[in-house]
Amino acid sequence: MPTVLINVRLDSKMVETLKTIASGKREKYLSNVIREAITEYIRAYTGEPTLRGLQTRISEIEIRLRKIEDMLSKDSR
Repeated sequence: MPTVLINVRLDSKMVETLKTIASGKREKYLSNVIREAITEYIRAYTGEPTLRGLQTRISEIEIRLRKIEDMLSKDSR
């Protein structure tokens, strides 16, 4: 699984909520709960079940955009 770094500020209420969720799931680390939440968020908005799948889609879009940019630059010459 690729590593994703996200800079997020959490208030004390959010931290307590995450701790409650983590303890209910018997998770030792909040990062596991946060990772699961991010994965669910991505799945809901992109239809991709994994971060790797999302990265693949992003790469495919970048390739298509480069092709379009190349075509446009050829047409402008």
